[in-house]
Amino acid sequence: MLTDAKIRSIKPGIVPIPTADGNGLTLYTMPNKRKCWRYRYRYNGNPTSITIGDYPWVGIKEARNERDEYKNQLKRGVNPKAYKASKTLKLKAENSFRSMFQLWFDRHRNDWAERTAKKNLAAFEKHIFPYMGDRVVSSITPLDILEVFRKMDDKGLHETLTKTRAWTSRVFQECVVLGIIQFDPTRDLPSDAFKNKITKHFATISNPDDVASLLMLLENYGKIGEYQVAEALNLAPHVFLRPGELVGIEWREVDFNNKVIRISAERMKKSRMHLVPMSRQVLSKFIEIKERRLSDKLVFPSPTKRGFSINAETLRAALRRMGVTKEQFTTHGFRGMASTALNEHGFRDDVIEVQLSHIETNKSRKAYNHAQYLKERRDMMQYWSDYLDKLKAGNLTQL
Repeated sequence: MLTDAKIRSIKPGIVPIPTADGNGLTLYTMPNKRKCWRYRYRYNGNPTSITIGDYPWVGIKEARNERDEYKNQLKRGVNPKAYKASKTLKLKAENSFRSMFQLWFDRHRNDWAERTAKKNLAAFEKHIFPYMGDRVVSSITPLDILEVFRKMDDKGLHETLTKTRAWTSRVFQECVVLGIIQFDPTRDLPSDAFKNKITKHFATISNPDDVASLLMLLENYGKIGEYQVAEALNLAPHVFLRPGELVGIEWREVDFNNKVIRISAERMKKSRMHLVPMSRQVLSKFIEIKERRLSDKLVFPSPTKRGFSINAETLRAALRRMGVTKEQFTTHGFRGMASTALNEHGFRDDVIEVQLSHIETNKSRKAYNHAQYLKERRDMMQYWSDYLDKLKAGNLTQL
């Protein structure tokens, strides 16, 4: 039987040198000094062998245990090669990136809103799993990761890349903790490995004369377009909501008594409830719409799709129908218009940012308070609606 000392004493020759350990286990010393364990056996009367692994990474005890495992399979009539192949497939399935991702995701799924989780899962299904989902995590190198990420980078999917990169790193970190790999392969990706994200600013206007002209244009849309679309467009400058958040407002979110709109967390980009204090003008408009009884559920129901609201694209199309180009203004531009003007009018930046739902949150900061600065926000929203009314009336000298 072999010992470590005896193995170290074996010198390589010009051909592989076999040294028997016993019961079919043999160590082959190669001309390049590599030492490899093989198990020699007969199956269906034919001599064959199977590789166990290289010494010293596979020690004597481990090699003998694996040989005994193969011998037991032979007694059951199973070819050790078929048995090893099935074990390898099982190991790949258990330790594939996809399976480790699922393990990590199941543990943390309550960390995100359902909408956010579905969106990020879809990104992995499309951009990550096709290239390395079935790869054993220990076989994935930084270069492999770089090639996958650069596919997204080359397509300009910078936001998707940022999110999938963060989640991918967390999966690998989980594998490190579990002892499956030694390090996170994403950690060595250089900071300049990808193109700089080009920040796209939505077209907006800030000049009071231009704002006044836009408001008059929106008011006149009711003469040529659907009522729901016209009312959503006319409310858009007053409420600071993203287009999708605005058109999807439900009556259950409109609190007439407390004069506030409570946008539910699942509909917000930041996945948290958001409060919109209603100015007198906004409250009056919601009362008017309610009296129309267009829908028991939706404030802006689609005139063509029963049970659905109008969509953000409808608002954009309405602007284009009025001759407003995308270079001049977009439906997101109402938010920028309000932010620019209110900053110029002396309102605190924190108050404006909270009302725009821009404040970032994380577990190292205090929990987000959707009622933060509510008194200041109420005053600001009333001021803004009054300001817009003065602009529309042409009373620029009073501003």
